[in-house]
Amino acid sequence: MPKVLGILGSPYPYGGSGSLLKCALYAAEELGLETEIIELYREKLEPCVGCVQDEEPTCKYPCIFEDYGREILQKLKEADGYIVASPVYWYGPSGPLKILIDRMTALENMVAFGEPSYVEGKAVGVITVGADAGVTFSGAYLLTVLNAMGAMIPPWAHAYSHRGKEALFDDRAVMDAINVGRLVSGLILRVRGGEGPLAYLEDFDLLERIRARVLEEKKQWEAQHEPKRAFGGRTSGA
Repeated sequence: MPKVLGILGSPYPYGGSGSLLKCALYAAEELGLETEIIELYREKLEPCVGCVQDEEPTCKYPCIFEDYGREILQKLKEADGYIVASPVYWYGPSGPLKILIDRMTALENMVAFGEPSYVEGKAVGVITVGADAGVTFSGAYLLTVLNAMGAMIPPWAHAYSHRGKEALFDDRAVMDAINVGRLVSGLILRVRGGEGPLAYLEDFDLLERIRARVLEEKKQWEAQHEPKRAFGGRTSGA
């Protein structure tokens, strides 16, 4: 069964970007794909130390670090596609997500060892949540980098919201996120020789069904986790 991996670059599983990511993955499940969410804030990711060199290539899979990042790289190598979701931190994706992007050089740089990039042929989409132009900047950055690593971008591959932790109540963003899930899945299915959607779908019954599922799961999650109190600073809950 083809698999779509959700990469969450937020510390809040049911914040804005986390909720929209779940909408996208549930849409993928409705097309018969397997899904899994990787939460980047769950464990520490060692930052890239720049093993890649033009003169003498040394950066290669599975990377020099034996940490949570290596586990994620293995899942990225094996999955058929990714949906990457992040809040906007100063016009870009979150710190842990940027670390993962740098660590993914170990997948892409296999071209220096006579193999294809291990990202080549993966279908990808992105979801960003934040203020102003940051949602566009961070989304464009993620799609550009993933495509440069060899990934394929389907139509309507970017969903975003300016409503922070309330993104799940942004109807347009939810519908867009659902279509990110559908069209990443559709591209995967077509590459594998099957039938899959590659056109935007406006379906508010589907929207409400998926949103209700996420809301119910959020309610159950909140009942099990005491709300964290923020002392100073700013956070959107995205």
